Amino acid sequence: MRIRLSFILITGLSLFFCLVVLTILAFHAQKDRNLFLVLPTDISSLRFNIEKIDDFSENEFLLTYEIIGSERLSLSHAEFPVTLLATNSNYAQILGLRMLEGSFFTKQAWVGRQRQAVLNEKAAQTIFGSNNITGSRFRIRNEIWVVIGLVSDGDEDRSRLYIPSSIRGGEATALALTSAGTFDEAYVINSIKNLGIRDGDFSFINFDTQSRLLWERIVFILLLFFIFLLFSLIKPLFLKLKEAWGTLKTQLNKEYARDILLRNRKNILKLIFFAGVILLFPALSLFFILQLVSICLPWQDIPSLAGLNFDYFYPHLYRIRNLDLISNIFFGIALISIILFFIIINFCLSAKKVKKDLSKF
Repeated sequence: MRIRLSFILITGLSLFFCLVVLTILAFHAQKDRNLFLVLPTDISSLRFNIEKIDDFSENEFLLTYEIIGSERLSLSHAEFPVTLLATNSNYAQILGLRMLEGSFFTKQAWVGRQRQAVLNEKAAQTIFGSNNITGSRFRIRNEIWVVIGLVSDGDEDRSRLYIPSSIRGGEATALALTSAGTFDEAYVINSIKNLGIRDGDFSFINFDTQSRLLWERIVFILLLFFIFLLFSLIKPLFLKLKEAWGTLKTQLNKEYARDILLRNRKNILKLIFFAGVILLFPALSLFFILQLVSICLPWQDIPSLAGLNFDYFYPHLYRIRNLDLISNIFFGIALISIILFFIIINFCLSAKKVKKDLSKF
């Protein structure tokens, strides 16, 4: 018996721990919930003209992009390899980057093709050996650039340099946009089709949908728990109902129903209670099952994060992928814990009933 109770305790604690972890992950996923990414598929060769992107204006959302390349940054004494990201002035605002010093380049700087650059912490430490770099100058291909800001972008491995795409030129392959409110995904997709997007060429990653998915996994676990609980309680309640009916039937053989109602209503109320609960359980179970189905069905339309190019909009895409992956693991452990929890409980109840029946002989 102690071994069985230990298993019940272990599976119960495992389920509780998984729910706590899933909740923490869902909270973390909300950080970028207003972010919407348009990423190329493997078969896509479509590119976005940056002039057309910056002319594209919607009141509901802001739009940005990345043109990724590599360069060598020169100081008087050395050269340093850097990852170059050409973009527009909306980038820091849309991606929610935190400026540690100075500022990101403005729309006026982009239009004026001013050679202004923003470095991440890795680049600042590697190249200048300090985070106090605003006003510093360097060369790329014999052209002088000035550092106007230091940004925390979450990339601890690569020296990243952000510059106006109006100078760099080129075409964008991926887009990011944000909104002040909740996305109407269909509206967003139809709106940006004006930029030449065709179905099948791009994957649409809605961070609000991804965040909601992580919360829905918690709701799924709770609903499944209550469904199993209801089904587990039906048999014991039915036995209690049978016992209450047997007791009442015995009393009816000895006394009038009126006398029982006056002097001993407890058994009648018990019978009514158990009968009402048993009739209510199927309706509750059906309700929970329908809720479960309504949660699960939209999951098949959520695009998979596996196989995407995580160089785009790092670390946001990388982070939501990891949160989803970890959430999936603990979601699976929670499902196993629920099944084992109720299997062990039902086994214990059955063993107890058998022991009680044997004790009568």
